[in-house]
Amino acid sequence: MEQMRRRRRPAAPEAAPETNETPRPQASGGASSSVQVIWGATAESFDLAEMTVGDAYRLLSAPFNIAPAVAALVNGRAADANHRLVAGDVLEFARPAGEKGAHS
Repeated sequence: MEQMRRRRRPAAPEAAPETNETPRPQASGGASSSVQVIWGATAESFDLAEMTVGDAYRLLSAPFNIAPAVAALVNGRAADANHRLVAGDVLEFARPAGEKGAHS
């Protein structure tokens, strides 16, 4: 009898998707919230507009293996973690000059 009661319980609602998922790359000429991200040989466009550079780094650092001590450049100029990205920006993560190889 107890087993039947357990079976009749309604299924739990699906969990909402995680908000910290890695954004998916956009096709060329994508939506208006697209920001191009460059790290080494990798260059992809993501929906990062309205995020800060720090938020974008936290979101992309693990999946793209971005080093912890990198310089952030937005449209070719140094940017701090609080800089807010806008559609059409180019965000580049670059190693400081003189560094080579794996990061620690």
